[in-house]
Amino acid sequence: MSYRFVLRQLGLLMIVLSVAMLAVTALEFFLWSGSGGQEMARRGLMITVGLGLITGAVLWFAGHSGEYERMGRREAMLLVALSWILGAGIAAMPYYLWAVFNQAAAPDHRFLSPIACYFESMSGLTTTGATVLNDIRSLPPSLLLWRSATHWMGGLGIIVLFVAVLPSLGIGGKRLFQAEFAGGTRQGVRPRIGDTARSLWMIYLGLTLAAMLSLRLAGMDWFDSLCHTLSMVSTGGLSTRDASIAYYESVWIDMICIVFMLMAGMNFALFFALSRGRWRVMWKDEELRVYLMLKLVVVVLVTANILGLQIVTLTGQTVEATLGQALRYAGFQTVALHTGTGFATADYDRWPFISQTLLIGLMFIGGCAGSTAGGIKVIRFWIVVKIILGSLEKVYRPQVMRPLRVGKSVMDDDVKLGAMTYVLLFLALSAAGAVLVAAFEGIGGEADFLTAYSASIATLGNIGPGLHDVGPTRTYAWFSEPSLVVMSGLMLLGRIEVYAVAVLFLPRFWKGD
Repeated sequence: MSYRFVLRQLGLLMIVLSVAMLAVTALEFFLWSGSGGQEMARRGLMITVGLGLITGAVLWFAGHSGEYERMGRREAMLLVALSWILGAGIAAMPYYLWAVFNQAAAPDHRFLSPIACYFESMSGLTTTGATVLNDIRSLPPSLLLWRSATHWMGGLGIIVLFVAVLPSLGIGGKRLFQAEFAGGTRQGVRPRIGDTARSLWMIYLGLTLAAMLSLRLAGMDWFDSLCHTLSMVSTGGLSTRDASIAYYESVWIDMICIVFMLMAGMNFALFFALSRGRWRVMWKDEELRVYLMLKLVVVVLVTANILGLQIVTLTGQTVEATLGQALRYAGFQTVALHTGTGFATADYDRWPFISQTLLIGLMFIGGCAGSTAGGIKVIRFWIVVKIILGSLEKVYRPQVMRPLRVGKSVMDDDVKLGAMTYVLLFLALSAAGAVLVAAFEGIGGEADFLTAYSASIATLGNIGPGLHDVGPTRTYAWFSEPSLVVMSGLMLLGRIEVYAVAVLFLPRFWKGD
């Protein structure tokens, strides 16, 4: 394995993150300077920028004699895993330094814990949207903007950005791209992976600008529209308001968020095809049809289930669930949780059991492969459903040999085995995470275990809010540090789809060629 190559590319990644942090600091300084607590936040950001640049330079020179022209699958997986782990570390430093420097901060502020800061930054980069903060507005604007910026960078993947801006990777770029989009379809992408990555980022940037302008026209100020856009197009969910999107009490803002969250949960290869004039791809994509149908069915069922009830919004207001209001809140929460965005407008933890079950099911499934959404991905869910249906047909038609197709493509045995394996791994990891969290927190009883299990799914699926004590009105601030470590690991596993981390624990991974 070419360790020097990995070190060199990690150094470049640290430099890219540091430059991004410097850009965020400069943007906030020139556009929103003068807010309270800013001096300590800027000091923390600039110290981190300096340390990041120095560390990046050291790693760059340490790997100077590496084999730059070659990168195999093992190097790609190691680089992907280490990029997220180290990236979250440098992204967490401004939070901790601000809390240490800020004498006005409460002595029990969560950012005085390095582990809590790491959890917050991992939540940002993995687009999970879980937070350890109970009072979001206590953070100065520069840190609020940095939180949202980590979402935006992590949304399409630090590694895709890495490939887009560093064409020197050559064929290694393809390895990275495949590791980042493990299990996803790669239809419509160019043979030159650097060109593809740059095209995807241009599409991503276009969605970002369109969403920001739409929110601004709907009534948000420029700062909030920027921060919420960075969170929305990345399907992250971190907000600048404790009441999330409900703070604005605007139907238009809700509708805009639904549209862009829906788009962000789609396979970005479809947008790539659309940009090349291949409009028919949209209608022929079976995963997209299943994705939209799932949403439609759940929205209808949840709307019917909450119709006539009293809906409690995150601002504490009570709204009569007429057909229009029930459709509005059911539609928003369905799209937000299915895509893993995690924005909220209502306390769905008060909704009937059927609605909660449907929403949890969508959280588990997640968005499309090749999107910024979390979960097991619609394509894997659909493959497993087809495998089950095919097995049932075999019971009464044993002589039938029907190939499993998704669209016009026949899924071979490796694809079917990979989908089944991943779903089983996801279930096993979510259960293991729930047991560990329950043990660390001394959780007992059915209701409290629901908290642990939904927290495990919400972090592994990169969703953010769950049910009960991690519901839309609560945060992760009350968890102990061991639990935050476990859930940070779950977020990492969910974001890079388990394999790139799991293989690092196999002794054979480190031996041989």
